[in-house]
Amino acid sequence: MSGLSKYLGELAKLQNQDTEVDVSSLSGKLVFLYFSASWCPPCRGFTPQLAEFYNKHSGPRNFEVVLATWDEDKDDFTTYYAKMPWLAIPFSNRSLVETLSKEFEVTSIPTMIGIDADSGEVVTRSARHALTMDPEGEKFPWKDDK
Repeated sequence: MSGLSKYLGELAKLQNQDTEVDVSSLSGKLVFLYFSASWCPPCRGFTPQLAEFYNKHSGPRNFEVVLATWDEDKDDFTTYYAKMPWLAIPFSNRSLVETLSKEFEVTSIPTMIGIDADSGEVVTRSARHALTMDPEGEKFPWKDDK
């Protein structure tokens, strides 16, 4: 899965609550990097909407969400992430989140970036806004106009 590894580098494992998941398991999927934090009121408001969409559509629509936390405290991250059904970049790898934030020019949260896991193509940089405007996902995967 060379496409996603362009962004995740040598990271081999993602966190799934208390277990680890191989990054290679994302092959063939659309992966949304979800930049969020527990201290962010808009994030706390959007996360339940994203969770509802994820629980309803992630299987049939073949996508995955990966939390890229901006939390600075591990306990805050752990408590916030416990409410999420998707994967996360481990808190111990915050330097990767900083790198990804710069790579995708994330200046505010919540932000969701959709990436084709196989090609590495950025499908959308505005998935958070798109989901807010299209909560049933009728226009999913919300591709950006080129």
